[in-house]
Amino acid sequence: MAHSYRTLQHWNQWLTHQFLGTALLNAEQQILSTLLDKHYGKHALLIGVPGQQSLLKACATTYQSLMSPIHHHEHLTYIESDLHDLPILTGSIDLVILPHTLEYVDNPRQLLSEACRVIKPEGLIVILGFNPYSAWGWQKKKVCNLIQRQHIRNWLKLAEFALEKQTSYLYRPPINSENVYQKLACLERIGGTLYPVLAGAYAVVARAKVIPLTPIKLKWKQSLSNIRISTTIPGNIARRSK
Repeated sequence: MAHSYRTLQHWNQWLTHQFLGTALLNAEQQILSTLLDKHYGKHALLIGVPGQQSLLKACATTYQSLMSPIHHHEHLTYIESDLHDLPILTGSIDLVILPHTLEYVDNPRQLLSEACRVIKPEGLIVILGFNPYSAWGWQKKKVCNLIQRQHIRNWLKLAEFALEKQTSYLYRPPINSENVYQKLACLERIGGTLYPVLAGAYAVVARAKVIPLTPIKLKWKQSLSNIRISTTIPGNIARRSK
């Protein structure tokens, strides 16, 4: 836990104090706004760091909460917790967002399992991650554990979630110069057509499946032809004499 906490602290500092961190947050807020434009639930939960609270603006849910092990007092609905066993009731959240959080913890499979547990039937989970084969991925692999999109899809399938949407974004290289970065804005428009596999990050949206109840067929030990209902005593069942 100590390693994950320090890693999350550095990640939070990078998001809030570096130009690229701000650029990443802006791009991901736009992506989430597009992916969630038709999702109207009651409770949304973002599991990450305080610097990512702006991503909740993309949600149209009534109540929005941020969960993080890093102490934070500026968000009205903030839940301070470690990311091993989430203090949330099973099946109580309509939307869970994991913005790169799986990459910055030492227990990504367990955290994903916990996130899936708290989602209501038909609820959504959104996972944002860096593409390991991109320039962004090469930069971030020194400080986090990158996860391929296919692994995320497989984990969600095992958790009984159905893939709904996926997209790629961040086609500009991670240049920490606002002037140069803005000049390369054209790459965002043509990147998806010319070199989609080199996108810096991906987003995956999946929905919790509703598992139907299987009706149980009762096997009668007694043939109904051998039973008659008495008309003289209410509720009395008597066997027909042979």
